[in-house]
Amino acid sequence: MANAIALAYPDIKVSVIDFENGAMWRNLVDLPNIEKIKFEHNIIVSPPAESILVMQTFVPYYWPKELILDENQKLFFWNLHPQNLIPSLLPIPFLRQIPYNNPKVYSFLTFFYKKLLQRLRNFTRCLIDNKGLSFMDKSNLDYTSNYLNLQIKNRDFIPVPASSSKLIFNLNDEIILNDVIRFTWIGRLCDFKSYILIYTIKKLNEISRKFNNKKFEFNIVGDGPFEGYIRSEINNCKNLSVIFYGAIPHNEIDNFILTKTDIVMAMGTSALEGAKLGKPTFLLDLTLKEIKDDYKFRMIYDTKEFDLGHFITKEDFLKNNNSFYDLLNDIINNYKNHSINSYNYFEKNHNIKNVKLLFLEKIMNSNLVYSMIDKTAFNKSLLLKIYNKIRGLKS
Repeated sequence: MANAIALAYPDIKVSVIDFENGAMWRNLVDLPNIEKIKFEHNIIVSPPAESILVMQTFVPYYWPKELILDENQKLFFWNLHPQNLIPSLLPIPFLRQIPYNNPKVYSFLTFFYKKLLQRLRNFTRCLIDNKGLSFMDKSNLDYTSNYLNLQIKNRDFIPVPASSSKLIFNLNDEIILNDVIRFTWIGRLCDFKSYILIYTIKKLNEISRKFNNKKFEFNIVGDGPFEGYIRSEINNCKNLSVIFYGAIPHNEIDNFILTKTDIVMAMGTSALEGAKLGKPTFLLDLTLKEIKDDYKFRMIYDTKEFDLGHFITKEDFLKNNNSFYDLLNDIINNYKNHSINSYNYFEKNHNIKNVKLLFLEKIMNSNLVYSMIDKTAFNKSLLLKIYNKIRGLKS
Protein backbone atom coordinates (compact mmCIF):
# COMPACT_ATOMS: atom_id res chain seq x y z
CA MET A 1 0.00 0.00 0.00
CA ALA A 2 2.88 2.38 0.82
CA ASN A 3 4.42 1.70 -2.58
CA ALA A 4 1.10 2.10 -4.43
CA ILE A 5 0.33 5.47 -2.81
CA ALA A 6 3.85 6.82 -3.27
CA LEU A 7 3.88 5.78 -6.94
CA ALA A 8 0.45 7.26 -7.69
CA TYR A 9 0.81 10.48 -5.70
CA PRO A 10 4.32 12.04 -5.78
CA ASP A 11 3.08 14.93 -3.63
CA ILE A 12 2.23 12.60 -0.72
CA LYS A 13 5.13 11.77 1.58
CA VAL A 14 5.01 8.18 2.82
CA SER A 15 7.06 7.25 5.88
CA VAL A 16 7.39 3.64 7.04
CA ILE A 17 8.58 2.68 10.51
CA ASP A 18 10.06 -0.83 10.52
CA PHE A 19 13.01 -2.87 11.63
CA GLU A 20 15.96 -2.48 9.30
CA ASN A 21 15.61 -5.29 6.74
CA GLY A 22 12.11 -6.07 8.02
CA ALA A 23 9.50 -7.17 5.48
CA MET A 24 8.18 -3.66 4.80
CA TRP A 25 11.67 -2.17 4.82
CA ARG A 26 12.93 -4.68 2.22
CA ASN A 27 9.97 -4.31 -0.12
CA LEU A 28 9.70 -0.54 -0.34
CA VAL A 29 10.48 0.91 -3.75
CA ASP A 30 13.16 3.57 -4.02
CA LEU A 31 11.25 6.82 -4.47
CA PRO A 32 11.99 10.39 -3.30
CA ASN A 33 8.66 10.55 -1.44
CA ILE A 34 9.22 7.33 0.55
CA GLU A 35 11.09 7.62 3.85
CA LYS A 36 12.34 4.67 5.89
CA ILE A 37 12.38 5.21 9.65
CA LYS A 38 14.35 2.56 11.50
CA PHE A 39 12.77 0.88 14.50
CA GLU A 40 15.14 -0.45 17.15
CA HIS A 41 14.57 -1.96 20.56
CA ASN A 42 14.94 0.50 23.44
CA ILE A 43 15.38 3.51 21.13
CA ILE A 44 12.59 6.09 20.97
CA VAL A 45 10.97 6.64 17.59
CA SER A 46 8.10 8.90 16.47
CA PRO A 47 6.23 9.48 13.20
CA PRO A 48 6.80 12.76 11.34
CA ALA A 49 4.91 15.80 12.60
CA GLU A 50 1.41 16.41 11.16
CA SER A 51 1.27 12.88 9.75
CA ILE A 52 -1.45 10.25 10.06
CA LEU A 53 -0.07 7.14 11.75
CA VAL A 54 -1.59 3.98 10.24
CA MET A 55 -1.19 0.77 12.20
CA GLN A 56 -2.58 -2.73 12.08
CA THR A 57 -4.77 -3.31 15.13
CA PHE A 58 -3.41 -5.14 18.16
CA VAL A 59 -4.31 -5.49 21.82
CA PRO A 60 -3.18 -2.09 23.17
CA TYR A 61 -1.15 -3.41 26.11
CA TYR A 62 1.39 -4.54 23.50
CA TRP A 63 1.95 -0.95 22.40
CA PRO A 64 5.70 -0.66 21.69
CA LYS A 65 7.34 1.32 24.49
CA GLU A 66 9.73 2.78 21.91
CA LEU A 67 6.89 4.42 19.93
CA ILE A 68 6.28 7.85 21.45
CA LEU A 69 3.43 9.98 20.11
CA ASP A 70 2.38 13.58 20.51
CA GLU A 71 -1.04 13.90 22.13
CA ASN A 72 -2.37 15.44 18.88
CA GLN A 73 -1.04 12.64 16.65
CA LYS A 74 -3.75 11.49 14.22
CA LEU A 75 -4.27 7.73 14.12
CA PHE A 76 -5.93 5.10 11.96
CA PHE A 77 -6.10 1.34 12.57
CA TRP A 78 -6.69 -1.42 10.01
CA ASN A 79 -7.86 -4.80 11.31
CA LEU A 80 -6.26 -7.51 9.14
CA HIS A 81 -6.64 -10.62 11.32
CA PRO A 82 -9.72 -11.71 13.29
CA GLN A 83 -7.76 -12.19 16.52
CA ASN A 84 -5.92 -8.85 16.48
CA LEU A 85 -8.11 -7.21 19.13
CA ILE A 86 -8.84 -10.38 21.08
CA PRO A 87 -6.71 -11.12 24.16
CA SER A 88 -5.31 -14.57 24.88
CA LEU A 89 -7.05 -15.75 28.05
CA LEU A 90 -4.95 -18.89 28.45
CA PRO A 91 -1.42 -17.51 28.05
CA ILE A 92 0.28 -20.89 27.80
CA PRO A 93 1.80 -21.85 24.41
CA PHE A 94 0.00 -25.18 23.94
CA LEU A 95 -3.31 -23.91 25.36
CA ARG A 96 -3.61 -20.34 24.05
CA GLN A 97 -5.44 -21.26 20.82
CA ILE A 98 -8.17 -23.29 22.55
CA PRO A 99 -10.32 -20.29 23.62
CA TYR A 100 -9.80 -18.59 20.24
CA ASN A 101 -11.33 -21.59 18.47
CA ASN A 102 -14.11 -22.28 20.98
CA PRO A 103 -16.46 -19.34 21.63
CA LYS A 104 -18.09 -21.05 24.63
CA VAL A 105 -14.73 -21.67 26.30
CA TYR A 106 -13.72 -18.07 25.61
CA SER A 107 -17.00 -16.74 27.00
CA PHE A 108 -16.50 -18.76 30.20
CA LEU A 109 -12.94 -17.46 30.68
CA THR A 110 -14.01 -13.83 30.28
CA PHE A 111 -15.63 -14.10 33.72
CA PHE A 112 -12.10 -13.97 35.17
CA TYR A 113 -11.01 -11.03 32.99
CA LYS A 114 -13.89 -8.58 33.31
CA LYS A 115 -11.74 -5.45 33.70
CA LEU A 116 -9.47 -6.40 30.82
CA LEU A 117 -12.40 -7.04 28.46
CA GLN A 118 -14.06 -3.78 29.48
CA ARG A 119 -10.87 -1.82 28.75
CA LEU A 120 -10.61 -3.48 25.33
CA ARG A 121 -14.25 -2.75 24.54
CA ASN A 122 -13.73 0.90 25.50
CA PHE A 123 -10.57 1.06 23.38
CA THR A 124 -12.32 -0.43 20.35
CA ARG A 125 -15.37 1.82 20.78
CA CYS A 126 -13.07 4.85 20.89
CA LEU A 127 -11.51 3.83 17.58
CA ILE A 128 -14.87 3.15 15.93
CA ASP A 129 -16.64 6.26 17.25
CA ASN A 130 -13.87 8.47 15.89
CA LYS A 131 -13.68 6.80 12.45
CA GLY A 132 -10.26 5.46 13.29
CA LEU A 133 -10.85 1.76 12.59
CA SER A 134 -11.72 -0.28 9.51
CA PHE A 135 -11.95 -4.07 9.15
CA MET A 136 -10.72 -5.99 6.14
CA ASP A 137 -13.87 -8.13 5.93
CA LYS A 138 -17.00 -9.56 7.53
CA SER A 139 -15.07 -12.36 9.24
CA ASN A 140 -12.76 -9.93 11.06
CA LEU A 141 -15.58 -7.65 12.15
CA ASP A 142 -17.87 -10.45 13.34
CA TYR A 143 -15.08 -12.23 15.24
CA THR A 144 -14.18 -8.99 17.03
CA SER A 145 -17.81 -8.24 17.78
CA ASN A 146 -18.58 -11.72 19.12
CA TYR A 147 -15.46 -12.25 21.23
CA LEU A 148 -15.43 -8.77 22.76
CA ASN A 149 -19.21 -8.89 23.20
CA LEU A 150 -19.35 -5.55 21.44
CA GLN A 151 -22.10 -4.43 19.10
CA ILE A 152 -20.57 -2.86 15.98
CA LYS A 153 -23.26 -1.08 14.00
CA ASN A 154 -21.00 0.62 11.47
CA ARG A 155 -19.82 -2.20 9.22
CA ASP A 156 -16.86 -0.33 7.83
CA PHE A 157 -14.42 -2.17 5.55
CA ILE A 158 -11.20 -1.67 3.66
CA PRO A 159 -10.78 -4.99 1.83
CA VAL A 160 -7.40 -6.64 1.60
CA PRO A 161 -5.65 -5.47 -1.60
CA ALA A 162 -3.65 -7.37 -4.21
CA SER A 163 -1.78 -6.26 -7.30
CA SER A 164 -3.07 -7.19 -10.74
CA SER A 165 -1.03 -9.64 -12.81
CA LYS A 166 1.60 -8.47 -15.30
CA LEU A 167 0.82 -11.46 -17.54
CA ILE A 168 -1.27 -10.91 -20.65
CA PHE A 169 -4.56 -12.78 -21.04
CA ASN A 170 -7.84 -12.14 -22.82
CA LEU A 171 -11.12 -12.67 -21.02
CA ASN A 172 -13.04 -12.39 -24.28
CA ASP A 173 -11.44 -15.51 -25.74
CA GLU A 174 -13.84 -18.41 -26.02
CA ILE A 175 -12.39 -21.19 -23.87
CA ILE A 176 -13.30 -24.80 -24.46
CA LEU A 177 -12.15 -26.97 -21.60
CA ASN A 178 -10.10 -30.04 -22.39
CA ASP A 179 -11.15 -33.54 -21.42
CA VAL A 180 -8.98 -33.16 -18.30
CA ILE A 181 -10.09 -30.28 -16.06
CA ARG A 182 -7.29 -28.95 -13.88
CA PHE A 183 -8.04 -27.70 -10.37
CA THR A 184 -5.38 -25.88 -8.35
CA TRP A 185 -5.27 -25.42 -4.60
CA ILE A 186 -2.96 -22.62 -3.40
CA GLY A 187 -2.09 -22.44 0.27
CA ARG A 188 -0.02 -23.73 3.13
CA LEU A 189 -0.83 -27.27 4.28
CA CYS A 190 -1.51 -26.45 7.93
CA ASP A 191 -4.21 -27.44 10.39
CA PHE A 192 -7.01 -24.97 9.68
CA LYS A 193 -6.65 -25.27 5.89
CA SER A 194 -6.13 -29.01 5.51
CA TYR A 195 -9.53 -30.37 6.58
CA ILE A 196 -11.44 -28.36 3.98
CA LEU A 197 -8.88 -29.35 1.36
CA ILE A 198 -9.35 -33.04 2.17
CA TYR A 199 -13.13 -32.65 2.11
CA THR A 200 -13.00 -30.87 -1.26
CA ILE A 201 -10.83 -33.56 -2.88
CA LYS A 202 -13.06 -36.34 -1.54
CA LYS A 203 -16.18 -34.53 -2.73
CA LEU A 204 -14.68 -34.00 -6.19
CA ASN A 205 -13.75 -37.68 -6.29
CA GLU A 206 -17.36 -38.52 -5.44
CA ILE A 207 -19.10 -36.27 -7.96
CA SER A 208 -16.62 -36.99 -10.76
CA ARG A 209 -18.67 -40.08 -11.65
CA LYS A 210 -21.44 -37.79 -12.87
CA PHE A 211 -19.18 -36.30 -15.56
CA ASN A 212 -18.78 -39.16 -18.02
CA ASN A 213 -16.80 -37.17 -20.59
CA LYS A 214 -14.43 -35.39 -18.19
CA LYS A 215 -11.48 -36.34 -16.04
CA PHE A 216 -10.13 -34.29 -13.18
CA GLU A 217 -6.66 -33.32 -12.04
CA PHE A 218 -6.10 -31.65 -8.68
CA ASN A 219 -2.87 -29.68 -8.25
CA ILE A 220 -1.74 -28.81 -4.73
CA VAL A 221 0.62 -25.82 -4.59
CA GLY A 222 2.00 -25.40 -1.10
CA ASP A 223 3.66 -27.36 1.65
CA GLY A 224 3.35 -27.69 5.39
CA PRO A 225 3.19 -30.04 8.36
CA PHE A 226 -0.11 -31.63 7.33
CA GLU A 227 1.08 -32.89 3.93
CA GLY A 228 1.52 -36.48 5.16
CA TYR A 229 -1.91 -36.47 6.77
CA ILE A 230 -3.52 -35.15 3.59
CA ARG A 231 -1.83 -37.79 1.46
CA SER A 232 -3.09 -40.58 3.71
CA GLU A 233 -6.65 -39.20 3.85
CA ILE A 234 -7.05 -38.92 0.06
CA ASN A 235 -5.28 -42.18 -0.74
CA ASN A 236 -8.54 -43.83 -1.81
CA CYS A 237 -9.56 -41.03 -4.20
CA LYS A 238 -9.01 -43.03 -7.40
CA ASN A 239 -11.35 -41.08 -9.68
CA LEU A 240 -8.98 -38.14 -10.05
CA SER A 241 -5.27 -37.43 -10.22
CA VAL A 242 -3.77 -35.47 -7.30
CA ILE A 243 -0.36 -33.86 -7.84
CA PHE A 244 1.69 -32.28 -5.04
CA TYR A 245 3.89 -29.48 -6.40
CA GLY A 246 5.18 -28.20 -3.07
CA ALA A 247 5.85 -24.50 -2.54
CA ILE A 248 6.32 -22.43 -5.69
CA PRO A 249 8.12 -19.04 -5.62
CA HIS A 250 5.57 -16.24 -5.52
CA ASN A 251 6.82 -14.73 -8.78
CA GLU A 252 6.00 -18.01 -10.56
CA ILE A 253 2.45 -18.44 -9.20
CA ASP A 254 0.75 -16.33 -11.89
CA ASN A 255 2.31 -18.33 -14.72
CA PHE A 256 1.36 -21.64 -13.05
CA ILE A 257 -2.26 -20.54 -12.68
CA LEU A 258 -2.46 -19.16 -16.19
CA THR A 259 -0.92 -22.18 -17.94
CA LYS A 260 -1.75 -25.18 -15.73
CA THR A 261 -5.06 -24.29 -14.12
CA ASP A 262 -8.71 -24.16 -15.15
CA ILE A 263 -10.32 -23.70 -11.72
CA VAL A 264 -8.83 -22.39 -8.47
CA MET A 265 -9.74 -23.57 -4.96
CA ALA A 266 -8.39 -21.37 -2.16
CA MET A 267 -9.02 -19.12 0.82
CA GLY A 268 -7.72 -15.69 1.80
CA THR A 269 -5.48 -13.76 -0.54
CA SER A 270 -4.61 -17.01 -2.36
CA ALA A 271 -8.12 -16.94 -3.83
CA LEU A 272 -7.36 -13.53 -5.33
CA GLU A 273 -4.42 -15.06 -7.21
CA GLY A 274 -6.91 -17.05 -9.29
CA ALA A 275 -9.60 -14.40 -9.64
CA LYS A 276 -7.19 -11.73 -10.90
CA LEU A 277 -6.25 -14.03 -13.80
CA GLY A 278 -9.85 -14.71 -14.72
CA LYS A 279 -9.92 -18.27 -13.38
CA PRO A 280 -13.25 -19.40 -11.90
CA THR A 281 -12.43 -19.43 -8.19
CA PHE A 282 -14.08 -21.41 -5.41
CA LEU A 283 -13.75 -19.74 -1.99
CA LEU A 284 -13.13 -22.24 0.81
CA ASP A 285 -13.43 -21.74 4.58
CA LEU A 286 -11.40 -22.63 7.65
CA THR A 287 -11.89 -25.39 10.19
CA LEU A 288 -9.81 -27.19 12.79
CA LYS A 289 -11.66 -30.49 12.63
CA GLU A 290 -12.79 -33.10 10.14
CA ILE A 291 -15.82 -32.09 8.08
CA LYS A 292 -18.62 -34.66 8.29
CA ASP A 293 -21.67 -32.65 7.22
CA ASP A 294 -22.58 -31.32 3.76
CA TYR A 295 -20.61 -28.13 3.19
CA LYS A 296 -22.05 -25.47 0.87
CA PHE A 297 -19.53 -24.48 -1.80
CA ARG A 298 -19.51 -20.95 -3.20
CA MET A 299 -17.69 -18.88 -5.79
CA ILE A 300 -15.54 -15.92 -4.80
CA TYR A 301 -17.97 -13.45 -6.35
CA ASP A 302 -20.81 -14.80 -4.16
CA THR A 303 -19.10 -13.87 -0.91
CA LYS A 304 -20.49 -11.18 1.39
CA GLU A 305 -18.71 -8.10 2.78
CA PHE A 306 -15.32 -9.03 1.29
CA ASP A 307 -15.12 -12.28 3.29
CA LEU A 308 -12.26 -14.37 1.86
CA GLY A 309 -12.73 -17.23 4.31
CA HIS A 310 -14.06 -17.69 7.83
CA PHE A 311 -14.21 -20.39 10.48
CA ILE A 312 -16.93 -22.80 9.44
CA THR A 313 -20.16 -22.77 11.45
CA LYS A 314 -23.44 -24.65 11.15
CA GLU A 315 -24.59 -21.96 8.72
CA ASP A 316 -22.10 -23.32 6.16
CA PHE A 317 -23.83 -26.70 5.93
CA LEU A 318 -26.98 -27.86 4.17
CA LYS A 319 -27.95 -31.50 4.24
CA ASN A 320 -27.72 -33.29 0.87
CA ASN A 321 -26.91 -30.10 -1.03
CA ASN A 322 -25.48 -30.37 -4.55
CA SER A 323 -23.64 -27.05 -4.55
CA PHE A 324 -20.29 -28.43 -5.74
CA TYR A 325 -21.78 -30.44 -8.59
CA ASP A 326 -24.14 -27.66 -9.68
CA LEU A 327 -21.40 -25.02 -9.73
CA LEU A 328 -18.87 -27.27 -11.45
CA ASN A 329 -21.39 -28.33 -14.07
CA ASP A 330 -22.24 -24.69 -14.77
CA ILE A 331 -18.56 -23.75 -15.00
CA ILE A 332 -17.99 -26.50 -17.56
CA ASN A 333 -20.92 -25.28 -19.64
CA ASN A 334 -20.47 -21.53 -19.09
CA TYR A 335 -16.78 -21.15 -18.36
CA LYS A 336 -16.45 -17.66 -19.78
CA ASN A 337 -19.19 -16.24 -17.54
CA HIS A 338 -17.58 -17.59 -14.39
CA SER A 339 -14.18 -16.40 -15.58
CA ILE A 340 -15.42 -12.85 -16.14
CA ASN A 341 -17.36 -12.80 -12.85
CA SER A 342 -14.30 -13.88 -10.86
CA TYR A 343 -12.08 -11.32 -12.57
CA ASN A 344 -14.62 -8.51 -12.14
CA TYR A 345 -14.99 -9.30 -8.44
CA PHE A 346 -11.23 -8.91 -7.99
CA GLU A 347 -11.02 -5.72 -10.03
CA LYS A 348 -13.91 -4.01 -8.26
CA ASN A 349 -13.12 -5.03 -4.69
CA HIS A 350 -9.47 -6.00 -4.23
CA ASN A 351 -7.33 -4.48 -6.97
CA ILE A 352 -4.93 -2.22 -5.10
CA LYS A 353 -5.56 0.55 -7.63
CA ASN A 354 -9.09 0.80 -6.26
CA VAL A 355 -8.42 -0.13 -2.64
CA LYS A 356 -5.80 2.61 -2.25
CA LEU A 357 -8.42 5.26 -3.05
CA LEU A 358 -10.72 3.88 -0.35
CA PHE A 359 -7.76 3.60 2.03
CA LEU A 360 -6.81 7.25 1.54
CA GLU A 361 -10.42 8.36 1.95
CA LYS A 362 -10.79 6.48 5.24
CA ILE A 363 -7.56 7.67 6.84
CA MET A 364 -8.20 11.28 5.80
CA ASN A 365 -11.65 11.12 7.43
CA SER A 366 -10.33 9.75 10.73
CA ASN A 367 -11.00 12.00 13.73
CA LEU A 368 -8.96 9.83 16.08
CA VAL A 369 -6.05 11.43 17.90
CA TYR A 370 -3.77 9.89 20.49
CA SER A 371 -5.14 11.96 23.38
CA MET A 372 -8.56 10.31 22.97
CA ILE A 373 -7.23 6.88 23.94
CA ASP A 374 -7.56 5.94 27.61
CA LYS A 375 -3.97 5.09 28.52
CA THR A 376 -5.07 2.47 31.05
CA ALA A 377 -5.65 0.27 27.99
CA PHE A 378 -1.84 0.08 27.70
CA ASN A 379 -1.39 -1.42 31.17
CA LYS A 380 -0.13 -5.00 31.44
CA SER A 381 -1.18 -7.23 34.31
CA LEU A 382 1.48 -8.85 36.51
CA LEU A 383 0.58 -12.26 35.05
CA LEU A 384 1.08 -10.94 31.52
CA LYS A 385 4.44 -9.39 32.44
CA ILE A 386 5.63 -12.72 33.85
CA TYR A 387 4.32 -14.58 30.79
CA ASN A 388 6.08 -12.19 28.39
CA LYS A 389 9.33 -12.55 30.32
CA ILE A 390 9.12 -16.35 30.05
CA ARG A 391 8.45 -16.09 26.32
CA GLY A 392 11.29 -13.62 25.87
CA LEU A 393 9.08 -10.89 24.39
CA LYS A 394 10.61 -7.42 24.29
CA SER A 395 7.45 -5.43 25.06
